[in-house]
Amino acid sequence: MSELNKTFPFVIVVCILLGGIILSAGCTQQSASTAKPVDTRYNPPPPAVSTDLQGIISSGITKAGVPGIQIAISTPQWTWNSAAGNSSLSPAIPAQPDMRFVIASVTKSFTGVAIAKLVDDGKLSLDDPINRWLPEDVAKKIPNSSAITVRQLLDHTSGIADYDEMGIIDTELESPDAPVSYQTAMWQGISASPLYPPGAGYTYSNVNYILLTLVIDKAAGVPYEDYMTRNIFVPAGMNDTFIHRTNQIPGPHMECIDTIGNTSTMKDYTNVYIQFDRGAGDIVSTAADLNRFHHALQTGQLISRQSLARMQEPAPQSIVVTPIPGSGNLTSGSGLGYSIMRYPPSYNLTLYGHQGGYPGSSTFWFYWPEKDTYISFNVNSMMKEAGVQENIFNPVLVYLSKK
Repeated sequence: MSELNKTFPFVIVVCILLGGIILSAGCTQQSASTAKPVDTRYNPPPPAVSTDLQGIISSGITKAGVPGIQIAISTPQWTWNSAAGNSSLSPAIPAQPDMRFVIASVTKSFTGVAIAKLVDDGKLSLDDPINRWLPEDVAKKIPNSSAITVRQLLDHTSGIADYDEMGIIDTELESPDAPVSYQTAMWQGISASPLYPPGAGYTYSNVNYILLTLVIDKAAGVPYEDYMTRNIFVPAGMNDTFIHRTNQIPGPHMECIDTIGNTSTMKDYTNVYIQFDRGAGDIVSTAADLNRFHHALQTGQLISRQSLARMQEPAPQSIVVTPIPGSGNLTSGSGLGYSIMRYPPSYNLTLYGHQGGYPGSSTFWFYWPEKDTYISFNVNSMMKEAGVQENIFNPVLVYLSKK
């Protein structure tokens, strides 16, 4: 274990960083209007901080063996948006701030927020059985559909199995103009279910979130794609975010490139349809936009405080306790589209968020409440994710903890 990991133990992160806004109110006079608040969050960081952070990510991608990174960090005092390395290897194209990328399973947090908003609006309940909202032909084929709740889809305790993701992606690579539908992926998982009675265990399954999009379709009265755009992307100011429905990402973007197994052979997964991952991994965004989403979520602009608290509460079945020698326990678990990691008090570190992995792409999306700080970044590799956590994410946390 490296010295950095003694400071922040290495774990598989599935959490967040996001923050609030610190306002500096102007003076008031009896006959004068109140001065307009100044939001210091969007100031640039001090030059020394920019230099230090750039050094961390530049050396980090070399140590981790990944081509490039696109990153945004937002604290109460400043916002930093940068990149290092290459977004593409053939041809070599430098990574740039605000490049788009596949956020993969971070999509699940968007879907969780959409469900929470429908609950806030009185359109559904988390304890509704899913057969109330799913199409009849789908509900009939799901064992226990009258007992599985919307909440159990969100926290992966439904007992519904996952699909064969790499099998689907390989199929699309062989036929790049023939997308695999989300129905195909959904039926794969349903046919392998149940894994156990509802609520009796925890199994991470993308199919839970595909089914949640069908719940959104019916409860919202508009397709999932439209509901997300109108009620999340637009209100949060996410101008570079959209749901992926072609086999190309428009504009400057991070390529999805990765090694195959333990070989040095590179494979490009960029131009693949991701329709099969509806609601589970089908959003394209930028690091800055992901921080905007997280800020809007944490500051009550998208859902109620009550709904946010429910999202942040891990399902008991999902909780994992990891002892940290000499410090206490790290407790992690899965909430409603949100993951939670609570370190021992001496670390002053709680992380909320999600991590997204897709062949050739890893996305980290976190909120650190004790520092009121948001961190989002993407690297164009999934196979090297462990090295990314050790050589980029942990060093960034260590640096910010000292600031």
